[in-house]
Amino acid sequence: MIVATATDTTYVELTGILLASLADRAAGDFDVVHVYCDGVSEADKARLRASYGLPNIDFIDLTDEMARHFAARPENHHLSRTAYARILMPLSLPEATGRLLYIDCDTVVNAPLAPLATLPMEGFALAAVDDIARQVPERHAKRNRDIGLPDDMRYFNSGVLLIDLERWRAERVSERTIAFIEDHPTLPMMDQDALNGALQGHWLPLDESWNLHRRLEKGVYTDDPAIWKAARIVHFIGQVKPNYTDCNHPARDLFLAYRARTPFAADPLKSKFGRKVEKKGRKLRRFFTKLKRRILGA
Repeated sequence: MIVATATDTTYVELTGILLASLADRAAGDFDVVHVYCDGVSEADKARLRASYGLPNIDFIDLTDEMARHFAARPENHHLSRTAYARILMPLSLPEATGRLLYIDCDTVVNAPLAPLATLPMEGFALAAVDDIARQVPERHAKRNRDIGLPDDMRYFNSGVLLIDLERWRAERVSERTIAFIEDHPTLPMMDQDALNGALQGHWLPLDESWNLHRRLEKGVYTDDPAIWKAARIVHFIGQVKPNYTDCNHPARDLFLAYRARTPFAADPLKSKFGRKVEKKGRKLRRFFTKLKRRILGA
């Protein structure tokens, strides 16, 4: 089994904490971790390497050939085009065999990953965890309707994906997902919608502890805090990440404990105001990137 994640300049710190947790809890459970990078500097790659602290790490820069598939795809204020990178990973690693475990960079690994290497895949190309929207039938149905799926069809969260590489390639899942993106110019949940739309419910459900994620309900997390201690992978979804001063996530202490082991420990935590500035900065970067493409295209 190999592991992969993707990051850009906004999420370098979160990626460092993921890597620190991966080295601590799952070292020896996989062959290599591939970090796909979009505009990440050599200095930040050095900080990521130091956060991980083990030799089996590989950095892969998003190429123009990879990025062209997503040049006109929808993005939003806290998800960039790196979200689409997972779709192409099985094709960009042609010599890799066995299983690929994709993990979002806004996660913390909290248990060994070895069980996923031998988990029966039952003939499916992908195993994943139901999205939290499933707990609210109306929200789940709307999400499915937005991409043309039946109301009651299962819909997974794309933050943790266990991929059977040979079957994925044989079933041309990457190509089918790209075709779905091209046929749907507006995707509210971006890559997640695209993958669910392409697979049409043909995937293996994983226990939610492999991608435990919850949404804020009126500003608070309402579940029993004990569930986070039992989680194998904690996924910090939403805009308010655990490196913000106003984050009240129940597993934030776990994140901060790993942060303290990394070169990011000395960096100040981000503020709510900083998040607004970051959001505006991302919008401006997207605007000028699109303007540049139009000019060069003309």
